[in-house]
Amino acid sequence: MMAAMRGSGKPFVMTSGTSCLSIETPRGEWNQDSFAEDDAFEPKLWTGVRLESERLVRASAETGVRGMVIRPPMIWGNGGGNGQVPWIFQAVPKAGAACYLGLGLNLYTNVHVEDLARLYVMALETGRAGALYHAVAGEVCWRAICEAVGEVMDCPARSISYDEMCDLWGKVDAPYRFAVSSRCRAIATRRDFDWAPRHLDLIDDILNGSYRERFRPNG
Repeated sequence: MMAAMRGSGKPFVMTSGTSCLSIETPRGEWNQDSFAEDDAFEPKLWTGVRLESERLVRASAETGVRGMVIRPPMIWGNGGGNGQVPWIFQAVPKAGAACYLGLGLNLYTNVHVEDLARLYVMALETGRAGALYHAVAGEVCWRAICEAVGEVMDCPARSISYDEMCDLWGKVDAPYRFAVSSRCRAIATRRDFDWAPRHLDLIDDILNGSYRERFRPNG
């Protein structure tokens, strides 16, 4: 694709994701490390191909393509998102609780889907060739999220083991969704655009907003 667009000057935006920044937290422990767009980090084996794709897109700036990469974190809002929050709700009937791994102190940085959509528009309109952009609205640990889910669903929030987590959500998906710390900062995004998130409170959206409406419409 980059070769076909060579010399066109057209924008090309690749969607990556901050799971490539993940640090394993198998006991649900907190980790202090947080990464801005161009901070160095050691990728996991399963994210190597994604990072190579990022490099190809960003390098297209040298061949006349306005190639950029956006790395969304955990996406929430409008009762959906990219998986984790709905998964916690959907597992309640099976588990009898809103479940978090171990200590429940690990987390993904997050962003509301509508704030992320605005970033894509800005990138297409004025984004820098070769740039990498993060989208950051806040951070909430899994235990706090599950406590809010439990309040909505009238169930406890409960710590589970690594094996229980894999049984509940699958051995492939669960480890990189719930057993890592993935924290980021949006330095380049705020520098290049007049972008600031408008939706900041994931917990309120669970307790009183779109998630309550979707998962407990009559309560």
